[in-house]
Amino acid sequence: MKNKSIIIIMIALFTIISCENSYAEIKWEKNLATAIKKAKSKNLPIMIDIYTDWCSWCEELDKNTYSNNEVIETAKKMISVKLNPENSKEGEEIAKKYGVQGYPTILFINADGFVLENVGGYVEGEKFVPYMKNAIDKLGKINVILSSKESSLEKLDLYMESGNEEEATKIFNDLLSKKSIPEESMPKYILGFGLIKAQQSDYETANIYFDRIIKEYSKSEEFYMAHYYKVVGMILSGEIDKPKKYLENLLKDSNIPNNMKNQYQTLLSYINED
Repeated sequence: MKNKSIIIIMIALFTIISCENSYAEIKWEKNLATAIKKAKSKNLPIMIDIYTDWCSWCEELDKNTYSNNEVIETAKKMISVKLNPENSKEGEEIAKKYGVQGYPTILFINADGFVLENVGGYVEGEKFVPYMKNAIDKLGKINVILSSKESSLEKLDLYMESGNEEEATKIFNDLLSKKSIPEESMPKYILGFGLIKAQQSDYETANIYFDRIIKEYSKSEEFYMAHYYKVVGMILSGEIDKPKKYLENLLKDSNIPNNMKNQYQTLLSYINED
């Protein structure tokens, strides 16, 4: 009788555990402000799922990825929040700030807005976990870099990657005054500031940066990238003939690296399709 009671208790306990696992899910905060507050107090990364109601891949993400046990477990090491730019002011501001172009977009940031990882589009199940773990690991590295009050190239890279133009400009100018930026790195940072402006849809200012690279750093790998982003800006501004002629002239250059040549040809095909 005693053994029978133990068996019944064990079965009941197993049933409870099974039910808990079946209902395990990611805990989503209701707003970004709360997520930031919790992330700051616990020193955790923030996972922001930027979605829309009409996005079918966003639904697949909910069904197949956020329900994955390993994803759920890893999410316990971060603060999660869902934002819809179409019905949320916070969502709209975040999408604009980080230049979100499609849905779903999953951003991993720290409490101060540094981008730790950016996932554009649907990633299924356990394949999503490495992105989450990378964000967690990168947060630790960022904390070490930011613990110093001194300007550094590492700190500049962080602010550039996060699109924080104000802080990046301050550090860039400080390092420039100290002659601490290697000449070979200059086109990388000039291109970075151009991309920040392009992300803000300020293509006129972005082109000032791109043109500087084209004029002053013709032997750098950023030279062909600057041309590429100039054309992208033209297309996003609604132009057709100008970027088409620009690309056709660029493709006459026999020194174009194969990877950039392919990018140019892809853009040209896109224009011709329209």
